[in-house]
Amino acid sequence: MTNKEKEILDAIEYSMFMYPGIEGVLDEYKHDSIKGYVCPAVDYEEYNRVGMSRLTEEQTEEAIKEVLSHYKSLGLTSVGWLLSPQSQPSNLEKRLVDSGFKKEIPILGMVRSTAEKLEINMTDEFEIKKYEEEEAIKLLKNPEIQYVYEKAYGTPEGASQIMNYVGDMFRDINYTIYVAHDKKTDKPVAFGAISYVPNTNCAVLNGAATLPEYRKRGIYSTLLQLRYDQAKNDGIEHLLIQAKEETSAPIAAKNGFEKVCEIPMYVWRAEKTEQ
Repeated sequence: MTNKEKEILDAIEYSMFMYPGIEGVLDEYKHDSIKGYVCPAVDYEEYNRVGMSRLTEEQTEEAIKEVLSHYKSLGLTSVGWLLSPQSQPSNLEKRLVDSGFKKEIPILGMVRSTAEKLEINMTDEFEIKKYEEEEAIKLLKNPEIQYVYEKAYGTPEGASQIMNYVGDMFRDINYTIYVAHDKKTDKPVAFGAISYVPNTNCAVLNGAATLPEYRKRGIYSTLLQLRYDQAKNDGIEHLLIQAKEETSAPIAAKNGFEKVCEIPMYVWRAEKTEQ
């Protein structure tokens, strides 16, 4: 593995945990060898998850017990654990499965160089608005954006309410959102976000979603082109994406993104007798 390849792998993994926690809303999980988030108000593994595991063989059993005990003590019934190529120990997958975790969400780490031209025939059917920094943070509290988030991602009802509180997480990472609006109603129907990974020359496409009834009309590709153009103009060398295997990954691949790793999520769910 070259230094550049390692840098990209590290940036992909780090970008999933690079945001500071928000006390009482999305707390950071405290452990010397694991990163993670805890969201007591929303019982959803995407919010209650750990990763960046750098455990020794001797630490692993106790660490898994501590993670489960902590989330259970808050009344939570699902916990996600992200595994990357850098996760340690090497047999962590087996240890998680033996502890009741199941591989449920295939996520691909993908990369595209901005040195390679991207030319997409962008749709003009929708009005695209760009929101940066404080405007972008304020936008997260907009109920219409939250509606798109919930319906497009299929999150539990009410899960998007966390967006009312997490703005501070994005203040220091050059956070931008592009929103597609239906020209007839001016309602937002899709969005795509981009953040710059600190201390790297990489940007991560950290979220894109389109309402089901507006899909296959060129919005996702248009938002991709706009974010690529922004990163290239700002001198960013690599675009990163953690893409769901069955949804965004095929579109990203058609537009020059290459798979460099898998970061599957293993999920523990409480048995009905524990709920």
